[in-house]
Amino acid sequence: MPVHRGAVWLVQEHMSHLSGGKRGAAFLQGSARLCFLSQNTASQFLIRHRRANSLFEESKKGNLERECIEEVCNKEEAREIFENHPETEYFYPKYVLCLGSHRVGINNHNSGSNIPPDLRTCVTEISNQCTPFPCYKEGSERCVDGQASFECVCKPGWKGKRCEDDINECSDPEYPAGCNQKCHNIPGSFHCSCEEGFFINDNINCIDRDECLLFPSICQHPARCVNTLGMYECRCPPGFKYNFTSRTCDDVDECNTFACDGTCHNTVGSYTCHCDGRQGLQLASDGRYCESIPVCVELNDYKHPEMLYLGEQFAGFPIIYLRFRLPENTKFAAEFDFRTFDPEGVVLYAESSPDSWFMLGLRAGRIEVQFKNQHSYKVTSGGKAINDGQWHVISVDELENSISVKISKEAVMSINSPENLFTSVNGKLETKVYIAGLPNRTDSVIKPINPRLDGCIRGWNLMNQGASGVKEVILEKQSKHCFVHVERGSFFLGVGLAHFKIDYSDSGSWKVDVSMNIRPSSSTGVLFALVYNNTVPLSVAVVTKGEDDANLQVFLDGVSVATVDSLMLCYPDRLMVQLNVTPTHMEITANSSRLSYIESEALLKALEHLNTTMQNPVDTYIGGIPDDIPLPVTPVSAFYHGCMDISINGRQVDFDEALSKHNSIKSHSCPPVSNQGHP
Repeated sequence: MPVHRGAVWLVQEHMSHLSGGKRGAAFLQGSARLCFLSQNTASQFLIRHRRANSLFEESKKGNLERECIEEVCNKEEAREIFENHPETEYFYPKYVLCLGSHRVGINNHNSGSNIPPDLRTCVTEISNQCTPFPCYKEGSERCVDGQASFECVCKPGWKGKRCEDDINECSDPEYPAGCNQKCHNIPGSFHCSCEEGFFINDNINCIDRDECLLFPSICQHPARCVNTLGMYECRCPPGFKYNFTSRTCDDVDECNTFACDGTCHNTVGSYTCHCDGRQGLQLASDGRYCESIPVCVELNDYKHPEMLYLGEQFAGFPIIYLRFRLPENTKFAAEFDFRTFDPEGVVLYAESSPDSWFMLGLRAGRIEVQFKNQHSYKVTSGGKAINDGQWHVISVDELENSISVKISKEAVMSINSPENLFTSVNGKLETKVYIAGLPNRTDSVIKPINPRLDGCIRGWNLMNQGASGVKEVILEKQSKHCFVHVERGSFFLGVGLAHFKIDYSDSGSWKVDVSMNIRPSSSTGVLFALVYNNTVPLSVAVVTKGEDDANLQVFLDGVSVATVDSLMLCYPDRLMVQLNVTPTHMEITANSSRLSYIESEALLKALEHLNTTMQNPVDTYIGGIPDDIPLPVTPVSAFYHGCMDISINGRQVDFDEALSKHNSIKSHSCPPVSNQGHP
């Protein structure tokens, strides 16, 4: 196609530098296009006039207004104006568009309003890249025009190329807000706030509010206000908690917080921990946990499996029953070694029928024989006292017309018996032998006797049959074994007590006189106690003082009123203690001891309360307190472990005469101290 001389050839290649805006669309549409202008118009577009119409025009720096608006500039002249390549490359394609719209006269009226209304505005906006304003208005302060670029200067709290991103000062580590409690982000900024009980000081830091100072009567007496960080406390005395509803100090039940290892007893404003001494436990020094009661004196308590203990059952029933079926002409015979400190009890009882029986016992320490058959009955005693703790050989033989009793081979009794002691049936002599105690028909004896006997036998031969039947019974149960070595006294193993009913009345008043000879083996235990209506008005107990030490204390209604400090406690030797109590006086004495009492006024008040209780029948317990007594009632609940001899109001206590007694208590024998104990 022939081209007119005045035509301008515009191709897309030249326009590739333009931004794809509506201005470009107004001037050039399509990928390649020819625009034909008139000759005069085309000539004017291409004419190059001198700058400033002067001789030295080429030596002057370009001016946009003069060169490209008042005149038409080419690309080289534009480069001289901007003096850098990027700016020129950005400017010139847009400049051509401006010329096409305003000077040459090409305009697309359907292109919208983005094309400035005149050439000057069109051209000047090309070089100022901050127009139209490219930055995010809310986040920017201003726009700085650059070389084919721009820079948005952000307001505080904003970031991003166009300042379009809000800075979260509450979480952005590069822009920390600095709030020391609560932080709240807002567009372009943030604000700090405080927890309840604080106030903001410098828009950043929170300061505690002293409610106690601001509100002096915020807590009701006896509680006092204590300021804490962010709040306050109405602090009650120990053991109480403030009730904000009633504004009172209420008792705290510490027992609901597992304050004790053993039994917890809540009191007003406090609590106490208790350990059941009846289980062998005592309260540790921390006042909370339980620990085993220590043994402070070791005993030589070895038992021999072939020595039969006769006092196993407090009920007084026999501990062994043997039955012999022998020829009718067989005579009764028994021989054994015997040892005891007990003055009274039954050694053996034999019978062939309810009306034909024989009993060998001890009364006042001497041998006693009672027998009855179809021909006669007799009660005979004789010989020396043998309750000396030594072994004695006892033999009983039925002879032709008499019964012979010997001690250590020496005859002490010869009792006439005109006929056979037992009656045979059908040519056979059937004899039942009961060792230690009486069978159920205790009323069959001629002279009443206490059947309980604390003693031992060994080397027995019954009915000339040797030890047949007895040895096997002993071996199967350790409670039937006897201590190899014993001494005089009553022994408490620490697992039980004895119960007595004793009258303490004295000429219209009352008195309690207790004499004790004791040797504790464990450092805690109740020796003597009076009990009334589940209370313990009076008690005497050994109390742990240290790992290998103890003292003796007297308690009135659970309060210690007297203390005996003695080196003889937890020691191989025995301690003699004497306690005297009347309605107005109490005194305790002990050998080699130091005594102390509470103040006299408090003691008299305690005795006054005891006097009121003693107007009623009381129960006497030795060696402990019963299981139904609540632990908080008495500071010591442990059973006594050790040896004891005790007299009450001038009478020696025989534990075989108790209303009840634990089978572990040995009434008249006590194992000695081990050689490995104290020096």
